[in-house]
Amino acid sequence: MAQDPRAAAGPEQLLGELEATVMQVIWRRGDVTVHDVLGELAPARPLAYTTVMTIMSRLREKGILTARRQGKAYVYHATGTPSQFVAQRAQQAVQDVLHNFGDVALAQFLRELDHADPAHLASLRSLLAEESADVG
Repeated sequence: MAQDPRAAAGPEQLLGELEATVMQVIWRRGDVTVHDVLGELAPARPLAYTTVMTIMSRLREKGILTARRQGKAYVYHATGTPSQFVAQRAQQAVQDVLHNFGDVALAQFLRELDHADPAHLASLRSLLAEESADVG
């Protein structure tokens, strides 16, 4: 069955499976150490400490997490909410398409909008207004 093209991708579709699992813990708990995440995942999914540490380090390198040293450990925090993460990824994807295809990409976006349902266009305008309000 095809996915509804209007349905937004979630973090699970934009991250690797283990990255998404780790991020769900972090988004739920806020500030965490590798040990915290490992402890929460351990009952259902036994992982090595170094595996979780590597995943969290890579998420930090990607700008999805920040880290501060606290004693001997690092405390990690998400740089945004799940919806902000998805919006940032969407923005980057659009910028990449525009960079690679320029006006041809814009023309294709406009062509798609010509065929869009008016109610869907209204919901898109509402979404855009919400995002503009969040930025402002």
